[in-house]
Amino acid sequence: MLMAASGIALVVPTITNVTLSSADPSRAGIASGVLNTARQMGGMLGVAACGYLVRDTAPAAFIQGMHLSLIVAVVLLLFGTALSFFCLNRKA
Repeated sequence: MLMAASGIALVVPTITNVTLSSADPSRAGIASGVLNTARQMGGMLGVAACGYLVRDTAPAAFIQGMHLSLIVAVVLLLFGTALSFFCLNRKA
């Protein structure tokens, strides 16, 4: 949990800065609203998906669901990292 909280604390201000600096100043409010909506929806979908995978109350099935949800989370994070690295435009 400490690593997740630290990562979120480092990433959210950076994402906000990149989003707002890339938007036209007259549309900064819209960009901020879209960013916050996407962030909230992503959090909600992540909790729902992990909750679905960990739905069983039997100890062995619960642990298996936790392992599966963590594997899915890691795969999605690695995919997002690769997508960001290779697909985002870099300024020269």
